[in-house]
Amino acid sequence: KKLSEVRPSENDKIDKLTLDELQDLDKIAGIANFMLSKYSDKKEMLSILKHFTSIIAETTDSMGNLDDEVSELILSAEDSINKVKDMHAHIDDKSDFKKKYCDGPDYNEYETSGINLTNFATEINTVEYQQNSSGHITR
Repeated sequence: KKLSEVRPSENDKIDKLTLDELQDLDKIAGIANFMLSKYSDKKEMLSILKHFTSIIAETTDSMGNLDDEVSELILSAEDSINKVKDMHAHIDDKSDFKKKYCDGPDYNEYETSGINLTNFATEINTVEYQQNSSGHITR
């Protein structure tokens, strides 16, 4: 099929193709044209080539439909994610969890991050512990 014979709805699809894709399509069209010319007198081969062409056309249409469905699913998923984020923000704003449980010491993110394993908040063998343990020695 020549580009001049393409329907207007297909022009947009062709405009989006890369140079490599256009060259590959040109090669396929050239091979198909050669095979149609070579086997034009053989009805069985012509029938097989027509069937092959219809399979390619149906696959192309199916891929276009699949692309549309995936786009719809992406939009739906993005909408659902935004709803969950909005709900989370609403619950977080209305919640008094932070107010009730903020009586502990304030640590900055550097001190409490999961990666920093060297800054412990609990001292081991404090002076008070050592004094208590020395008074209870039994012999």
